[in-house]
Amino acid sequence: MMTKIDNRFTEQPLPPEVSIGSDSWLTRARNYPVFSRTWYYYRSLAWLIPLAVIDLLVIFITTLLHLPLSQVLPVMLPISIGVSALYLIGPGLAVLVRQLQFVEKKEAIYLTLALVVGGLLSYGAYQLSDYLCEWVSSEEKVHGSFEFAAKLEGRDSSASKEKESGNSSTSERPNTPLSTTSTAALSDEKTNQNINQFLKPIVNGLIDTLILIYLGGGFDLWLFFRQKKRLLEDQRLRELKQAQEARREAELRLSVLVAQVEPHFLFNTLAGVRSAINTEPVRATAIVDHLVDYLRATIPKFRSEGSSSQARLQQQLDAARAYLNLMKARIPRLNFSIVSEIADAALPPLMLISLVENAIKHGIEPKIGPAHIAIVARELMRDKQSFLELSVADDGIGFGGTTSGSGIGLENIRQRLTSMYGDAASLTLKANREGGVTAIICLPLEK
Repeated sequence: MMTKIDNRFTEQPLPPEVSIGSDSWLTRARNYPVFSRTWYYYRSLAWLIPLAVIDLLVIFITTLLHLPLSQVLPVMLPISIGVSALYLIGPGLAVLVRQLQFVEKKEAIYLTLALVVGGLLSYGAYQLSDYLCEWVSSEEKVHGSFEFAAKLEGRDSSASKEKESGNSSTSERPNTPLSTTSTAALSDEKTNQNINQFLKPIVNGLIDTLILIYLGGGFDLWLFFRQKKRLLEDQRLRELKQAQEARREAELRLSVLVAQVEPHFLFNTLAGVRSAINTEPVRATAIVDHLVDYLRATIPKFRSEGSSSQARLQQQLDAARAYLNLMKARIPRLNFSIVSEIADAALPPLMLISLVENAIKHGIEPKIGPAHIAIVARELMRDKQSFLELSVADDGIGFGGTTSGSGIGLENIRQRLTSMYGDAASLTLKANREGGVTAIICLPLEK
């Protein structure tokens, strides 16, 4: 599928990986994208300023040598105007084509046509300037042509006389072997001259064609496609680097989250053990046993998942079940249920346990009386795409009917979902009618 070329940044300097990094005004155009306005400005300066200096120098030398300008200007002006038009018109039209933002294939065709049209217009400018110069100096040219014709006629007459004398002398010479050898040498020389006359126009034509292509923007057109390819490669490398940096940042945040999750429930659990030792030693022992089981089951997973972008749903459900068993031993009034309609799926690590811990901390612990937490995992279909919906509902004190969370843990989950799935994933919180809060994570289902 062809797309329009993003032209918003064509006036910006090229990245260091693509630019030649020149500070000289003669080559400064190469620091900008080819066929951009800034590139054309510096390219025009690099041509017009030296050309003006050369023209002024020629006029100065002509005046210094007391030569008539009427003989120099008719030759100098058409060449200067024609070559300048060739150098400026075609690339200028190509700049206009770039600003119109055609799709890639059309843009390549129109850029080539712009350079061809520029070459034709420059040839017309040369012919027009040459005609005007001839028209202005027609009298002097006519006078000079008469003199040249007279000189040529005199040379022809003298040459004919020399030829007649030469023929007479040749006829008088006897036919010797030396004359036969000279005839063969002349034949070889004539053959070499014919070869040179055949090859010379071809070589000169190729050289002139290469010069015209270079001046008319053909080299710039090749450089444009080469530069475009390098820019795309540089963009891909930058995107890859940004993705790697984002992944490292996510892993760092995940490691921080692991460090935050573990001490929090450890401190609360140990505090519960301490308070139950004197009054309920049996419950204190049960809490310690559940804590040991939980640490054995989950801490190694936390450590390994802390450096991974994906974990498994069933593993996290098992970790949540061990965590809730521990909390139930510490808070006997707590009950919970875990239901999964999906056998297994990919799920970013520590998201579920963070929501469960958040429900315990902000909903269940402050509540008086029985409490319940329900975890449900199911599959949803939206726009013919499967999604995983993971909800953690509690019947705690809620948050006053509001439907958004602003905690650090919740914001961390939102940022991780955005960095991994973009707009396809979300975290929403809503108040339950019976009290409490339901936190829902929705993300594309990957089995």
